[in-house]
Order: sequence, then C-alpha cells, then structure tokens
Amino acid sequence: MREVVGGVVINEIEAEPLSEYVIDFLCDRKKECPYLDFKFTTHIERISDFPEVAKDIFAFSNYGGGWILIGWKEIKSSQYVPEGLPADYNVDQAKLQEKFNSYSNIPIELSYIEFTKYSKRLAAIYIPPAYDILKPIKEGIYKKGDKDRIVFKKGDIFYRRGTQSIPPSDREVEIITKRLKKENYRLSVLSGEPDEIVETIYSNLFPVIELPEFIYSGLKKDYDNKSIQVLLKQEGVNPSYMFKFIENEGRIYTFDNLYEEMNPYRKLVHVKSLSREPVNSWIDNLSKNKLLVQLLNLEFRHYAVSLGLSYFPLSDELYYSTEGETRRITWRGRYGKSTRTVATMMFADQLNRYIFRHAAISSNFVQLGKGKFFLKILPTFIITEDGYHVIKGLKEGTIITRLSYNKYNNDFLNTIFFWIYQLGGGKDIIINDYLSISSEPLKFDSEIGILFDIPSSEFKLDIGGEELLDGSDEFE
Repeated sequence: MREVVGGVVINEIEAEPLSEYVIDFLCDRKKECPYLDFKFTTHIERISDFPEVAKDIFAFSNYGGGWILIGWKEIKSSQYVPEGLPADYNVDQAKLQEKFNSYSNIPIELSYIEFTKYSKRLAAIYIPPAYDILKPIKEGIYKKGDKDRIVFKKGDIFYRRGTQSIPPSDREVEIITKRLKKENYRLSVLSGEPDEIVETIYSNLFPVIELPEFIYSGLKKDYDNKSIQVLLKQEGVNPSYMFKFIENEGRIYTFDNLYEEMNPYRKLVHVKSLSREPVNSWIDNLSKNKLLVQLLNLEFRHYAVSLGLSYFPLSDELYYSTEGETRRITWRGRYGKSTRTVATMMFADQLNRYIFRHAAISSNFVQLGKGKFFLKILPTFIITEDGYHVIKGLKEGTIITRLSYNKYNNDFLNTIFFWIYQLGGGKDIIINDYLSISSEPLKFDSEIGILFDIPSSEFKLDIGGEELLDGSDEFE
C-alpha cells in the first residue's frame, strides 16, 4: 500500500486532507459535487450496504481524490444539512480501510476522523487519488430487503461525473490515464527522485524591460502630508494618499516630469529649484541606488492600488479587499479561462469568530548585476476583520502560518502567473510611459530534472481547483 504523500490545495492553501481548514471548507459546501459526497451513516459490517460506499471510493480515487462527509441529512436534491451521527455509530479507521481493500485490486490508505461542528458529532473520510486504475477484485453485493443488490462486478471501473459514481466513458478513461501520469509525477516531485534531463526552472523575478530615463527633483514647499493628499486629490491623482515620490534633504524626487506645467507633483516644489538627473548616474552611486530602488517600489505600489488592490503598509503587502463574503476574479491562465477566489470569509478557531482571508503579495525590486533590475513577487495571505481592515497579532499570525504557501511548484508558479496577469492585463506591465516590466519570469534550464517528468506546459494538479475541469469548481 502506498502512503499518502503531500497535502491538498484548496483556494490557494495547501493543507492536510482532513485538517480543520479543509473540514471547514467542505462543510460550507452543503452540496454534493465531483469531489464531495454526503451520507448519514456508513456501516462496514458483513451484511451492510458497504458496497455502495466502496463504489464511491473507487470513483473518487479514479477521479483524483475526494471526501465523504458523514452525519448529514438530505433536505432536497443534493442539498444537505448536518444532522449528527447516531449515538451508537462507531467506525474504526483500520477496519474501514481493511474492508475496502478487501474489494480493491490496489490497497489505498483511507483517512477517517470524527469531529464536532455545529454542536454536532460528524465524521469525514478522505479518499486519496489512485496511482493506477482502481477496480474491484470481487463482486459487491448486499441484501436490500428480500433481494440481493449487486452494486458492482469484478473488474468494473467507476468515475465521478457530477455527483454520480458511474462507469466512465471512453473520454473519461483517457482523463483517468492522463491523471495517473500526473499523479506519478507529483509523487516523484515530492520524493525527489532526480533524472538527468533538461528542465526549465522558473523564478518569481520579472525583468524590468525599461527604466525611467530621468529622476526629477525640486525643493519641497511647506506642505504637510495631509495638505499634499488634498492637493493631489484635487489634481485627480489616484490614489492621492499614496505618494510616489521620496523626500530627501528637503527635496522631492520622482520619476514624474516636474518640468511639465500640468504635472500635479510640480505644485509640491519650487519651480526655480527644478533639476533632473539620468537614472544611470544613480545606479553606480551606492546611496542614490537605494533611493532609486525605493522610488521603483513606490511607483509600483501606487500603480497596483490604482488598479484596485488595497495596500497594508505595516507589512508592505498588496491584497484584494471585498465588500461581500467572497470575491472571485476571472482570468486567463495557462490552462484557459478560470476563476480564482481572492477573498473569502472563514471561521478562525484561534479567534473564535469569523474573519476574512485574502490573497496577497509582497513585492519589491531587486538588482542582480549592474543595471539589471527585477520585480520580485511573493504570494502570501492577509487576514482582515471585515474584508478590508487588516488585523495583526500573535493569534492572527497562527492563522497565516496555517494557511502556508508550501505548495507544489506548479501551483505556486500558477499563482505567480495569476498575479502578473492581473497587474499587466495579460501583457507586460506598463507604468505610465517610463517603466515597463516583463510578464515572463526569469528562468533557466537545469540538467537535473525529475523522474516521470511532464513539461510544465502540460502539467496541472488534478486535485485542485478552479484551474481544473470546467473552471467552475472552487478548488485549486
């Protein structure tokens, strides 16, 4: 029996398949789908209807994995509410696994837990993805009333289609075969078996294609920050509260052309003190080089907020705020059009209340070699109390830790591409007419790849999300 390797990734979060976060996510569904089924009870006795459960397990595993929540009652077609397990309900994980594996051509490692939620005792089974086609080695039969019900025969194959566990079509068999290849790839990645092949390694660094030609400066007028915000707002600058200039030794420095009479930043300085310096002259000057990088960071953050992102200065992070319980964004990724959840409400046990989790990034410019600048993007999370106002602290920090970004390489890369797509609209990022950043990350070829490797253009985790299937699922 092969051990379950790695976690699952849901809404950009890698977690253990039966972790608290995953259970919360599943319980919020309340509706069956290809990766989730609900049952009131599950019995494993010899004369029970366990073959029905076994059929679902075969289907889930061939599909790519899934869950069965137990203790739920159907109120209408495929709609469920938590009822709670009967007082005498008792299932042992080892016996559950032994019972299923007695039917299966390949033993798999089922996971089972009982938990309390909604003040009710509930249970969950996690079915891992198969690494070979799973099928029964004997007939699945039980008594239903006075008649024998044959659920499956030896050699039958099952697959999840919508909310049903049914024999797959020829096309679905092809999908299973492709998924098995990718599952073996995933296992080889996590076990780290190297192979001497050339593999392209992607980074989270995006080359700056064009730097501003000049840095403009002038002696600052006697304005405080509040007055500057009011003035810039009157001039139509958005966002007016984020400054894309730095003040140093009484002078304001910016990439904006202060010699242009209509430039709003011109109003902040004494015109007779204006000067400009080539950016190249700042690159070789150690102290000015630091100011140059600072200006680039300010320019990028101002641009990102103008696109609709929110900014939290204490941790220097950009994130998507939300006015509703959930915010989703449609984008065109490497696998076609898909939808990604960028903000959602969740219950935090550490705080004993509902909070909002937001997809976020920290970003900054780095210099590698003389005159070579790159935008570095690092995905992260932000927690807010209401969809906008960020909360920080020790307890909040444990939530962020739980929502870790230790993800499979491909999923992490896909998240990077999502952000660069949003920032550039699918093209290179153009900020005003003086700063441009490539939408293609820095990459290089390595002569050591991974056994069972698949080209990155073809690879996609099948336990995952919105990037999969028809794009409507909330997995990722």
